[in-house]
Amino acid sequence: MNPIDPNRHPRNDESEPGQTPFAAWMSVVAVVAIMAAGCLSTFMVLQLGQFRPKVGDIVVFRPHSQDTDTWQMAVPATQVAADGRVGPECSIDPNVAADGGGSIVVEGQISEPSVLYRVHWAGTATGLAAANCGNDADLLVSRTDLQRLASAAGGFGVGDKGIVR
Repeated sequence: MNPIDPNRHPRNDESEPGQTPFAAWMSVVAVVAIMAAGCLSTFMVLQLGQFRPKVGDIVVFRPHSQDTDTWQMAVPATQVAADGRVGPECSIDPNVAADGGGSIVVEGQISEPSVLYRVHWAGTATGLAAANCGNDADLLVSRTDLQRLASAAGGFGVGDKGIVR
């Protein structure tokens, strides 16, 4: 017969009284890590707003410059009349815009139902034939399309930027 030790606890023999098991600490560490990741991602999302186009930003397509690269895209745009009426569709082809030069100035932002930017194009043709927006036009373009145009031109701004060959 084995005598029963009255001082023995039914806990694991390897842990000493007053010690917290390793698994409990791992749970606490996991919860803290998840909370920190949530706070960090929220902070990062709030900071992304500074990378969005702002009213007053400009995209310059220098004629025959090395700032632009050959892009296989045509960005859809919607013409806007002076009284605010939405007009016909057209497109901006960075290669055509860079051929003769021109600029896009961000004049406003519309948030509903999706983020659109009201921009003003001034320059030569924006596209070929029927897709051309004209030499002087107020347009609506999406945020992603505006950023794609800026990337094609070497970025926002009028200074030296873009591709060095």
